[in-house]
Amino acid sequence: MKKLLFLLLPILLISCEARLDDDKRAFFKTRIVDSSGLPLVNASVEVTTYRSYDFFSINGQNLTKTSEPDRDFLLGKGTTDENGAVSFTMLFDTAYRYYVHIKGVDDSSKILAVASDSFNQDLTLDIPSITMTDMANVELEFINTSGTTTVYDVTINYFAIYCDELYENNSFVRDENCEFEDEIIDLVNQTTDDGLFEFRAFYPSVIDVNYRDAAGNEVNEQFTINNPTERYEINY
Repeated sequence: MKKLLFLLLPILLISCEARLDDDKRAFFKTRIVDSSGLPLVNASVEVTTYRSYDFFSINGQNLTKTSEPDRDFLLGKGTTDENGAVSFTMLFDTAYRYYVHIKGVDDSSKILAVASDSFNQDLTLDIPSITMTDMANVELEFINTSGTTTVYDVTINYFAIYCDELYENNSFVRDENCEFEDEIIDLVNQTTDDGLFEFRAFYPSVIDVNYRDAAGNEVNEQFTINNPTERYEINY
């Protein structure tokens, strides 16, 4: 029995080794603005190594994180000032990705994924500005004005509410791991009423629409979502 304990001891020590260095600290700073560009005052900002899903629940129980408790860390937190600015010293972890959780006093919220290489060599994570995104109800309708009987392949790509916004290489991009969440692929003009698409998307953001016209040419159109309710029409 004693031999077994001695054999297990190195394994237990390795498995319990902490990723956090007690002597290593990072520094986070940013400025939060709303969708109109105004500073978000008294907003709560947290940097973690997990993505919180407070707005989802199963059987009435909130799911606060997605990975095992021993892998999740709250690294630091702060509150924005009258200019929307916030900065704080934080713990430094060896995570592949970090998450900035923002919660406004008006219950607005945003989660920004941050690539690990966004830290400077002095372990400063400086994001010049983060714009809060709101959800918009969008209608996009294809209207047959030419009388054609051609059936069109249509692809609608937009910033879905399920997608993380990723800060990487000093710019904001969509998380490529959720591309399938923000794409509608369908046929239009099979029936007289199949051209209307309704969905929810973050704004401000851009909708990319691809379809083929009556001559078989591929057409790409872009529409910018700037308001909580938007409607766009494409005549074919």
